[in-house]
Amino acid sequence: MIMKDDAGLLTVCELGRIGDIVASEPIYRYLKKQYPDRRLRWYTRPDFAELLKYSPDVDEVVCVPNAAAYLELKKNLPEGTVSYELNFSDPSRPQPSLRPPEYPAAFPSLLEQFAVQAGLPPMDDTPVFHFNPDLKIEPLPERCAVFHCFSNGRSRQWARENWVALAGMLLEAGWHVIEIGLYPCLRLNHPNYIDKTGRMDLQYAAKLIAEAGLLIGVESGFGHIANACGAFSIIITGRLHQYPDYVTYSGRYRRGEGCNLVRFYDVASEFLPLAVAQEVLRRYLAGTPMHNDECMMYCMKEQILRSHAAPAYRLKEMFLYPFRRLRKTIAFHRIRHSGW
Repeated sequence: MIMKDDAGLLTVCELGRIGDIVASEPIYRYLKKQYPDRRLRWYTRPDFAELLKYSPDVDEVVCVPNAAAYLELKKNLPEGTVSYELNFSDPSRPQPSLRPPEYPAAFPSLLEQFAVQAGLPPMDDTPVFHFNPDLKIEPLPERCAVFHCFSNGRSRQWARENWVALAGMLLEAGWHVIEIGLYPCLRLNHPNYIDKTGRMDLQYAAKLIAEAGLLIGVESGFGHIANACGAFSIIITGRLHQYPDYVTYSGRYRRGEGCNLVRFYDVASEFLPLAVAQEVLRRYLAGTPMHNDECMMYCMKEQILRSHAAPAYRLKEMFLYPFRRLRKTIAFHRIRHSGW
């Protein structure tokens, strides 16, 4: 490769997690088109360099441990360097709003957030995962699913017995279950269970998801990898802050293509009933996976039915019913005698 002079540098710093790096892939392509003659240098943490270095749009990856180290290096960049920071927190600089004005009522995807924060136009492209061309993995069984059961967010956890029940449905149907992540959750004593937990090369983990074609898990960076790899996902999710239906994905997952986001809309994912996720998985195993809109309506209906069946709701309705009936009677009487 012919090295361009540093005076033609284009630099980006992104210090986020797995999902942040993968979701930002369309930004690589956009910047390379905007600055075709500049050498694109990407600053990131060492753990995530392998997510970037095989992209044809990234010329160089420089590892930095934190924002302070990056800012020190930035001081010595050649004059004329164009720099962007994505998902970058520098206490000395005020950060723009996470919500672009074009989407005042919606939770923007990670890609939208980072692009707007960096002063770029909002984007909604599907990311592409760039594999190491020399990466080889062992042949996978014909039917297998990758499970990722833990997340960094406490509110995103789901009970172990629920994960075991979902895995059991697959195992009973003759599928293989591969578990990834730092720590095992399933720990199953079954010949079709494959434990791949522990520190793993992210390229290898992505290849497992791509080859399996099905990811079942919590809202995490591996969901973004599945989106970028073209795999189908069943994601257990829920409410985030004031957003009952937030979607961090862009492109096809944001459009509801190739994924089922299984949630109850006003509670965290830890409270999602097992039976709801089981029905979504049952439909997938039957060869008729739910479209995202169908999954959304199914979850909403189940949440309403279950809330109405709760004793507290029934007691409240029983207490309020006479008052509502009286109010409607008075309103009807007024309309009837108003001369209309």
